[in-house]
Amino acid sequence: MYSTFNLYFTFAIFAGSRNLITKVLKMKIFQGFFLIIAVFLIASCGSNNKQNQSNLGNVTDEESQFARTIYGEGASVIIKGDLLANGKTSAIAGIVKQKTDNSFWIQKASFFQKETNGWKVIMKMEDKLSGSKGELISQVDSKSGYIISFDSSKKPIEINIVMANEYGKSNSDDALLKWNKEKDTFEFSEPLENNAQ
Repeated sequence: MYSTFNLYFTFAIFAGSRNLITKVLKMKIFQGFFLIIAVFLIASCGSNNKQNQSNLGNVTDEESQFARTIYGEGASVIIKGDLLANGKTSAIAGIVKQKTDNSFWIQKASFFQKETNGWKVIMKMEDKLSGSKGELISQVDSKSGYIISFDSSKKPIEINIVMANEYGKSNSDDALLKWNKEKDTFEFSEPLENNAQ
């Protein structure tokens, strides 16, 4: 059976046309060159995707790994360290929609701490604010998340929190969450502005 090239070549010989042979050879060279470039591009694109996927899975710190088990690949750590001044590593992590100089608009997040048997979620900032003992306050669902801010140098950490609207703007009164060491939970306190007076 003849290939397309052989048919063209045979036809060119019978027709006695040198121009046709030259055109067929040039076309085959062009097709081969194009094929080599296409294979190279496809191969290089595939290898980049594999490298990026392996980088995503190769999270080095435990806080990020734990956050991703809760919220998936889109999770990021907002702050970490000895946030409760108790000698244990803790972190706030979740789905961050927007970050400004001193605040974070989060869709949802959690405050968690490293215990001897693994990570423990202390507080969730999701549709509702809840701790290990249940909801922190009776509230409507926060469909657009929260805006949080904090002074990272203050230990234990105090979290200024407000419900966000769909544009990432304040949709409720400010509230201040403080850690109660005796009760082992976060509680509401006066907003940051009132504490400054």
